Amino acid sequence: MLLAIAIKAKDPLQSSYRAWDGKERSSHLLGSRYLLLLLLVEEMGKLYAKTVPPPDLNKNTEWFMYPGVWTTYIFFLFFFWLIVLSVFGCNTGMAWTIVNLAHFVVTYQFFHWKKGTPFAEDQGIYNRLTWWEQIDSGKQLTSNRKFLTIVPVVLYLIASHTTDYQHPMLFLNTVAVLVLVIAKFPNMHKVRIFGINAGH
Repeated sequence: MLLAIAIKAKDPLQSSYRAWDGKERSSHLLGSRYLLLLLLVEEMGKLYAKTVPPPDLNKNTEWFMYPGVWTTYIFFLFFFWLIVLSVFGCNTGMAWTIVNLAHFVVTYQFFHWKKGTPFAEDQGIYNRLTWWEQIDSGKQLTSNRKFLTIVPVVLYLIASHTTDYQHPMLFLNTVAVLVLVIAKFPNMHKVRIFGINAGH
């Protein structure tokens, strides 16, 4: 794709040209050969493919990038609270404490303890990483990570407030939120305290 060039010589050192896209450009050049070379380089640059960062190819974590996952997560917690409230017949505070503790056990097991992926095509590159370490390709302080850090804190506040900060429930809720939030700190990325869960 060659372009039609219209050179208007206003000054021997300054010339303007019209590129194939119709935009007029000016440049300080010593001659038309340099202008032609500049245009050729500019057009050759457009022939190459533009690269964009690849999407997260980890099938273990890519589902969390889908629209509506955050809303579904919150609705699931709320419906679980309704189920606990109806099945166990307990008060709202005890139901929120059960939801908070169940959320703690499930998310700690699957986000911070279990390593690797269930998919064989990743060729073992994630075998030593937990789901939390794999999410967002290991980038820290992303919106997904912030959301997953805020959820246990909000659950803790709801459970503590609805139980009137009574001793046994407050202690259990506090331990659960501290363990989950500390495990999510950027400084804890790939850290195995006392070598726990550092298996090969």
